[in-house]
Amino acid sequence: MQRDYLFTYGTLRKNYNLKLKEKVANDITYLGQAKVTASLYDIGKYPGAIKENTDDEVIGDVFVLNDPEKVLKVLDKYEGEEFSRKKKRVKLRSGKSVNAWIYWYNQKPLGKRRIPYKDYLNYLRNKNTA
Repeated sequence: MQRDYLFTYGTLRKNYNLKLKEKVANDITYLGQAKVTASLYDIGKYPGAIKENTDDEVIGDVFVLNDPEKVLKVLDKYEGEEFSRKKKRVKLRSGKSVNAWIYWYNQKPLGKRRIPYKDYLNYLRNKNTA
């Protein structure tokens, strides 16, 4: 059976407190941390990952979608038109790779701050203590 995976790097991460996740909590299963080749930008209240030709990596969380249709419908609405959902291979900490849905920021990051950390949650912690 083909499984659907979701890679999250911002407000949908496992350790980020977002009320919306309650709507899909019973329909997703946490698999583990992973990374993907991309650059991360501070868009304001959330980050945006862009597939740039770089050696940058973004760290995030991978979830198995137990009810992909339901989960993706909720998340597509949440992400809005600024993001495009596309599949890309992500590498889990275990070394295994999976093809996961990722919400890519589809705007030009002009004037947006590039996040120097690979991990948005670490960036927020450092930003709030600075």
